[in-house]
Amino acid sequence: MPSHKIHRAVSRMVLGKAHDSVNKVMDWPYKILGKRHRIVFHDPLSIVALFGNDKAKLEAAALHLLVDKACENPSVEKLLQLLVEGQT
Repeated sequence: MPSHKIHRAVSRMVLGKAHDSVNKVMDWPYKILGKRHRIVFHDPLSIVALFGNDKAKLEAAALHLLVDKACENPSVEKLLQLLVEGQT
């Protein structure tokens, strides 16, 4: 499961902005559901409901979904983590 650090870094690289608020809203259910939090707010209909027609936020949310999916592969997550560590 990618950290917020990974989400922020990828968002900065791809979109030019970290979009912390988008990532925090999408992952808020983690506080209650733990690793199962992706059953909430992690689908296209939910992101439209959450962010309406705000193009920048919709792009950030879609990127969040892509990063989550990509990180299902542990090698991809490790690579992204190495990239993040290299930026700090």
